[in-house]
Amino acid sequence: MDSSISLTALRVSDTEFISTLAADQRVTAFIGDGEPWSLQYTKERIDTAISSPGISWFIARFQGPRVGLFTAVTREEATEIGYWIAPDHWGQGLAKKIVSLGISALKTVGATELMARVSTENIASLKVLERLGFAVRDEAENILVLHLSQIQD
Repeated sequence: MDSSISLTALRVSDTEFISTLAADQRVTAFIGDGEPWSLQYTKERIDTAISSPGISWFIARFQGPRVGLFTAVTREEATEIGYWIAPDHWGQGLAKKIVSLGISALKTVGATELMARVSTENIASLKVLERLGFAVRDEAENILVLHLSQIQD
């Protein structure tokens, strides 16, 4: 694993970084309604992530500075993952490294089935997940549901 990449648990002190990402329509284009998040909504989501046992958000760092977010939410059928990469860091291969690190961390805490929901238009994200072994299991309303059943080391 690339030691220059790390994931640290989300803290309230990360609010400004997450708010910057959430306010950027390039980042939120494939999340929910595709619109940027308000500061108030972002703070509510951060509070929920910090206080809810089934929700884990991690700040991704590359050589120290924050570069993205990795999320994991426990669902009945699988642990659902998600991720955001700061646009200044797109195209550097960080998404695959960050998601790979997140998957390894989830495996160490016993996750055996992972899933991700991805817009059919989000080609870059689809490629990242497929390269990591995820396979499409379902499609509904332009959203693909991908699963990874056998987490590899």
